[in-house]
Amino acid sequence: MNLQRFITEYDESLSGELNIDPLGQLIVWSSFGQQIFRNRISSVANDVRHYTLNLLHHYVIRSVLGDDKTQLGDALQKIYGGKNDVKLTHACLFFLENIYTLSMCDSQSKKGVVTTGVLGIVKARKLFADFNNPPVIFGHGSDSQLLTQQLFLGTNGRYKTPMMNMHFFDQKYHYQLAEGISAWEQAGQFILQTPQLKTLFRLLCDALQMQLGVRLKRDLTLHFADIDKKLTQAYVQAFRSSEYVGNYARDFWFEMTRLREGASGALYHALEQASEKQPAADIYHRALRLSHNEADRRLLRHIVHVEPYLAAIDLLFAGICQRKKQTFEDIRQFWAQRGLDDHTLPKRAEQVINDKTLLPALSGTAHTRLERLLHVAQAPSVAAQTIELLKYHEYVMQSRGQLPWITLTGETLTLQVPARPMHEDRKNDDWVNGYYIPQFRYMLKGLRGEEK
Repeated sequence: MNLQRFITEYDESLSGELNIDPLGQLIVWSSFGQQIFRNRISSVANDVRHYTLNLLHHYVIRSVLGDDKTQLGDALQKIYGGKNDVKLTHACLFFLENIYTLSMCDSQSKKGVVTTGVLGIVKARKLFADFNNPPVIFGHGSDSQLLTQQLFLGTNGRYKTPMMNMHFFDQKYHYQLAEGISAWEQAGQFILQTPQLKTLFRLLCDALQMQLGVRLKRDLTLHFADIDKKLTQAYVQAFRSSEYVGNYARDFWFEMTRLREGASGALYHALEQASEKQPAADIYHRALRLSHNEADRRLLRHIVHVEPYLAAIDLLFAGICQRKKQTFEDIRQFWAQRGLDDHTLPKRAEQVINDKTLLPALSGTAHTRLERLLHVAQAPSVAAQTIELLKYHEYVMQSRGQLPWITLTGETLTLQVPARPMHEDRKNDDWVNGYYIPQFRYMLKGLRGEEK
């Protein structure tokens, strides 16, 4: 099946929920989290090195394809419908990403070069082992991709949404957006005034322009050793580690992402006052105290109000998943032993329901799932709540074309997957969703030039 017919960009809500999110909470909590961070940070987009790498690549492609002097050679004219063909943009992205990854792999033993987090580095090592001089094929097909489904899982795929939200381009990589003029002006100043990037930018433009102009099909395939050493070394010099990139890119990305403003700014200041291991719950409560803007406080309150309920629902489901077979009485005892009762879920649901701005802040699947989750709390007893929770879980799994983890026969609950013992230190009030606090911490470390 060709996934490109159905998926247009990386969507984390599609990627990791099938086996680790049996209650479908990811789309709920991530929706609230993205409102805080304005879609600038996600579980796959939180590294200043890749942020900067993707910006540079698009600036190169924008510059080369937008130059009237750039003409496609015979080899590419037979494949693409001109310089505006989106598949040609894909090919350019693969070409640049692959050279970067191979360059980092080739220099991985050098002091100060950190390959942890470099996308495709494992495949690159295998290519060097198999070929010694790996091929770099210019094109948009699978043979040109270092990563499987590189369009979605490569650097561009993971960072496409943040860059679209900063108006660098739209879904089809149109760079000439009216609202993006200022963004590109700032990007140009940043790249051309940063020595490491200015040199690399010039080298990449020359290499890409040359590749676009080739006449013969055989010339679409390069080998790593044929690539200008100045270029590959400049890649390594500019992107040797996230900390190194953070040292020269910090001010630019703080300005572009606005992470120190609004609700995310309150979280930024809360993190500055917090210890390294302070949980997300403490960070959000502290940020709420620090924020004085009502619109920002509303976004923070949504999370402070919804997470205790989502965590309690997760706790009940975790109790069900502890053993292969249990009865409603077993679940009731589990709940009671933790000091919880029939009123626990209804009480936690109250602050969600009483916050009249909370549910309307969601749309689509996220809204539907939270609404149905709140229905669980309306049941009068733990046993009845368990039944409603199992119905909800079955609905989530059916929407994915999967079977539910638990079946109910009479009053016996049977687990159809391996049992999952609960952590002994789990407390009733522990949050289970981080709302991008771990990713924000990681991003900030890179921006500050701190080792990770």
